[in-house]
Amino acid sequence: MKNLSIRTRILAGVVAINLIGAVAVVVYLHQSYSRGLDTTVARTGSQGVAAWEQIKGPDTDLDPIANPQEAARILEGMKSVTGADYALLIDKNITDEATFAAARESLGLPPTWAERDNYGLLATTDEALADDMQFGISPEQVPENGRIVGVEVGSCTQTCHDGVTGEGDYWVVRWSTDRSSKGHAVFPAYAGGTDPVGVIYAIEDITEQADAANSAMLQTLLVVSITLVVATLTIGALMDLLVLKRLRRMTVSIQDISMRVAGGDFDAEYEPDGTTDEIGSFEQFFADFIKLVSMTLRQLSGK
Repeated sequence: MKNLSIRTRILAGVVAINLIGAVAVVVYLHQSYSRGLDTTVARTGSQGVAAWEQIKGPDTDLDPIANPQEAARILEGMKSVTGADYALLIDKNITDEATFAAARESLGLPPTWAERDNYGLLATTDEALADDMQFGISPEQVPENGRIVGVEVGSCTQTCHDGVTGEGDYWVVRWSTDRSSKGHAVFPAYAGGTDPVGVIYAIEDITEQADAANSAMLQTLLVVSITLVVATLTIGALMDLLVLKRLRRMTVSIQDISMRVAGGDFDAEYEPDGTTDEIGSFEQFFADFIKLVSMTLRQLSGK
């Protein structure tokens, strides 16, 4: 590093600082992007809770096992209000396999008791999404206002999310295989009484919001990148104009005057550029020094 020119070292330092700044900006923008998606998915849960209470009726007791048609109707009504897809997962601790199978049969659906450990899928607004509606935490552990289960992200890049793919009951985030983005949320389903009968799993397509947030993030990153590049070039140009070119001119002049004085030309004088900054002050010092040396050598040589 010490063998590099000052100009190269300064520019390398500026580039390094800008790269560190760019990384910090990328991290911040991605965190903001993630928080925005979390807010959207949290709204999926809260809207589902409100729709469930509104359509079912806050004072209405509903036994979904005894009246699965009404439970399915409520789910369809919720979808028409919010646009999300829902599934009613019944806690296996409150029923048995035969009773649950009879409820599914009344809906014209095959039994699904063995597909999940803790829950039975009673009804859903989209059977194609049933496999994605997996949940293992007991309904008592789910907040009444709902909780984010995870986010399927298709608006960013797979490389970006490969390292943070989560698994388990709360898998947090995973890459979407179809490039769409979906929010997964869950909230307890109360059918009368103080204990939930299960949970309602909500899946909402948030592709539009995720794409918009990703586009805004990329545009901001582009502006920041251009700004950093312009700043680097500007700093380099100013450094070259205000410092390095003057240093080169001063160095050449100093060498020339020094050689002339050493060769006996005691009339040679160094002309400073007249500035009062650090370089100008050194030039004035050197001009005075050359005059003193020339005068001393003239006296010693008798010229």
